[in-house]
Amino acid sequence: MEHSVVSELEGSLLKDPDPFSYFMLVAFEASGLLRFALLLILWPVICLLDVLGVGDSGLKLMIFVATAGVRESEIESVARAVLPKFFMDDIDMETWKVFTSYDKRVVVTKMPRIMVERFVKEHLRADEVVGSELALNRFGFSTGFIKCVHIDSFISRRVAKLFIDEKPTLGLGRTTSASPFLSLCKEQMHPPFIIEQKEHDHQLILPLPVIFHDGRLVKSPTPSTALVIILWIPLGIILALMRIVVGIMLPMWAKPYLSRLFGGKVIVKGKPPPPASYGSSGFLFVCTHRTLMDPVVLSTVLRRKIPAVTYSISRLSEILSPIPTVRLTRIREVDAEK
Repeated sequence: MEHSVVSELEGSLLKDPDPFSYFMLVAFEASGLLRFALLLILWPVICLLDVLGVGDSGLKLMIFVATAGVRESEIESVARAVLPKFFMDDIDMETWKVFTSYDKRVVVTKMPRIMVERFVKEHLRADEVVGSELALNRFGFSTGFIKCVHIDSFISRRVAKLFIDEKPTLGLGRTTSASPFLSLCKEQMHPPFIIEQKEHDHQLILPLPVIFHDGRLVKSPTPSTALVIILWIPLGIILALMRIVVGIMLPMWAKPYLSRLFGGKVIVKGKPPPPASYGSSGFLFVCTHRTLMDPVVLSTVLRRKIPAVTYSISRLSEILSPIPTVRLTRIREVDAEK
């Protein structure tokens, strides 16, 4: 007999019940600073709606501001390359132990399914994901709206369709969320979760680790962190301009000595490989980020300008780059001619 579990994502599998920071990440990575700042400005309104008992209206407002006018592929890109790192940092391992002790695993979320499905299926090893659905126009852009009026009822109907013949064995969710899907389950558990030894228990499997992360933010943009980021920007621009001027004017060999003045420190272990010469084809360096930062630092360490092959970076970055750049089109025939 197959045992099944349906778990809420926010506040259960994830410790934080508030999805605000994830929408901030989508706003920042898919659109930029203006949308990021707008969503932060609206945070008090979102909190007020939650206090007034209309939390779904606050959620819909977050969805609209973060995704309206954004191409579906851009949202998918953020969900693939940025969000998993922040989701993984917030995993509740006690909930995870309960979740993985069942054969069939379903995750429900009020966030748009497109934002969480890849992470939940690949890293949390869930079989199904039930969430709200973004409405798209015929050109593939998000309208900012979702395809349901009442999110809880929509989720409950979708869960019921997954379990037509038999009720889910266990439902995991917050008592404060009042999620109707819990009433569909034979048993219900609320935080804190404690696993009991049962006959159907099997060896604990771990979440698949996040290897690739392509986001520009290190810390989760909670309201306080996001405010610090925005307040830092004017000073950051001044400091960046100073670094750019120094980077363009000074020779490569001098930059490591001046890095301390700008809060940096260059430590080189081992002997850097020599440049290409007659009879030697030289070395190919592979950087793991698509920004110019890696090749610029590499050139600083090697104390010579290394041409960088780039894609998906702005023309301004290429113009200000202290090292030569070659832009790829990602069309094999065109790039081969370069």
